[in-house]
Amino acid sequence: MLNAVKQEASKRNSILLLITLFILFLGLYTFLDFEGNTNYSIMTNNFGITVVVIHIIINIIIASLSSIMVGFSIINYNLTKVDPKGSNAIPLLTFIFGILTFGCTGCVVAFFAAVGIAFSPIILPAGNLLWKLLALLLVIAGFIWIMYSIEHTKCKIKKVEE
Repeated sequence: MLNAVKQEASKRNSILLLITLFILFLGLYTFLDFEGNTNYSIMTNNFGITVVVIHIIINIIIASLSSIMVGFSIINYNLTKVDPKGSNAIPLLTFIFGILTFGCTGCVVAFFAAVGIAFSPIILPAGNLLWKLLALLLVIAGFIWIMYSIEHTKCKIKKVEE
């Protein structure tokens, strides 16, 4: 089934969908970088160019994998009318993880205070690079799971009684 989804993904509308999803996810993770660290020039001054480049590369990888997961899941659903388990939940979970860890510090502190937790991970080194690496690992695990689910999707076939 994965081959059929890949073949469908090479069509014009699917390519536009994948590009749109990539831009959306890249924008979201860049926004999270800016919320947690103000902007890339301040990050460069505080942590060095290498850390900033690593952040940007991880953003691109997460955006690419997330857009492929969501795009392939949509294509798979259009072809089979069966949604792979967890197909859209993984990118959403990583985005929520991003907001609660390397995102907006004020929002995180307010959220944690509301649920009774006096902790904010903004104290981690390199602009919270550790949390971003954990988010990347979560996305990679989700990507593997979604590709496996799509490959093993079974189409429902209606029996025609004679």
